[in-house]
Amino acid sequence: MPVPSQTQATNTPSSQPALPSVLPSSPAFQDITSTPEQINPNELVASPSQLNIYICALQDCNRLFPSRERLMTHRKNVHNSEDDSNILTWNDG
Repeated sequence: MPVPSQTQATNTPSSQPALPSVLPSSPAFQDITSTPEQINPNELVASPSQLNIYICALQDCNRLFPSRERLMTHRKNVHNSEDDSNILTWNDG
């Protein structure tokens, strides 16, 4: 169960969905209740070029950040490290 302070990212424009600041530590469950008719393939799907998400994978931290710079500041302050490995992202632009 998420902690209330971790359920919504701060400083996000209201037109964009909020992301949790920490990823869940358990795997997601498969959706077995939705039917193909309920899933609309014409909905807008975000592409990597539209989103910047950087995930701190040091010591299973899994905190989310909007930029590499913010992630590295977090690592220096929280993990006492300037190690730039173990960063998960799909868009480094």
